[in-house]
This record gives sequence, C-alpha cells and structure tokens, in this order.
Amino acid sequence: MFEWLNHITMWLETILDGISANLWLSVLFTFLVCIGEAVFIAGLLVPSLPILLLLGGIIGEGTLPFWPIFLAAVAGAIVGDAISYFIGWALKDRIKTMWPFKHHLELIAKGERFFLVHGGKAIFVGRFLTGIKAVVPGIAGMMNMPYRWFTIINVISAFVWAAAHIVPPMLLGAYLESIGLSIEMIIVVGTIVLAALFFVIHYHRKVLLFFSPWLGRFGRDIELRWRKPNVPH
Repeated sequence: MFEWLNHITMWLETILDGISANLWLSVLFTFLVCIGEAVFIAGLLVPSLPILLLLGGIIGEGTLPFWPIFLAAVAGAIVGDAISYFIGWALKDRIKTMWPFKHHLELIAKGERFFLVHGGKAIFVGRFLTGIKAVVPGIAGMMNMPYRWFTIINVISAFVWAAAHIVPPMLLGAYLESIGLSIEMIIVVGTIVLAALFFVIHYHRKVLLFFSPWLGRFGRDIELRWRKPNVPH
C-alpha cells in the first residue's frame, strides 16, 4: 500500500543521510528548502513536508542537533514568504498574465478568496494548507497588506510551522528507533497528524456544529452564532 511512499522516503533518506554528515550543509539545505516551499507558485514543486519530517526523524536519532535545523527552517520560511509578498506587491494583477503564474489562475483565485475571508490570519493558517501556502503571501502583497503587520504574522507563524513539522517526527524518531521500527512510519504518522490539524483548523465550525447537540449550553451558543437559518423559498 505504501510502496510508493517507501521509494520516495528511501530516496530522500539517502540524500539527507549524506547531507547530515555536514552540519552547515544540512542547515543550508533546510534553509533553502523552506524558502523554496514558500515562494509564489514555485513552492508547489518543493516537497518540504517529507523532507522536514525526515529531518525531524534524523534529529531524533541523534545525527543532527535540533536548534540549528529548527532555526534554519524558521528563517527559510520567513524569507520565502517575504519573497512571495514582494513578488505580489511588485506585480499586482499583472501577475495573472505572466509565466508561470498565468497557468495557476484557479489557485490564485482560490487564494484571493481565502485571504478576503480570513484576512491577516490567512498568512498563519495558509502555511499549513497544501497549495494555498504557495500563493497566500503573494496575494497579501498584491492586496497591499501592510508589510509590518504581514511580517509580525509571518515570523510568528514560521516558528509554529517549523515546530509542527520538526518536533513531532523528532520525538517519534527517537521512539521508533528505541523499538526498532522504520523511519517510513515518521512520514505516515506525521502526514496523518498534519492532515488532522488541517481538518480541525479549516473545518472547526462544521465539526463543532455537528457535535453541538451533545455540548449543552456551549453547543446552543454555537448553534445561535454559526448555524445558518433556514430561509423559506
């Protein structure tokens, strides 16, 4: 079932094992991957999730130190989003007629709707959403979001994002090594956890409304606040 995942993981693990022999090369690689995954549209091509999960596993095995890799991931995420912001700010709507952006108009439109609905918190939440994370910072620039406010959210979200991707597999990697299981499990479990986090963040209203009948007074308050009234035709 996970044969394809095993091949990808073995390929990435081979690369990372070679890189991990040199701390500064590992730091530079992490920094560049985290920049690349955040750059407007180009981030769609960078497999940051499995790379960071594997790096966390390698840290858990004791091959790499935590802080240099973690801070490199944070710095890369900040710089990548800042680059995207300035691309959007400089090009505005012209971006929709330029290569390669013109080939992703549907994704850009989706990002615009997401930003209009969520405002500044779209920068934070968008980091955890596949596809959206590659366009939201650029859209913030296109829509002239104040750079100071963007930077505050960018920096805070980068720390949370890096921790969410590195710390769980680091702890899991140490545990798996102690019981003799393979590092592939880090990818599987980490992906499931991040998918669950995405679901909770993105669909929290629907989840709470579903369970509201069993939540007593809190559930009734949720119903009053979020349930759309039935409008007769």
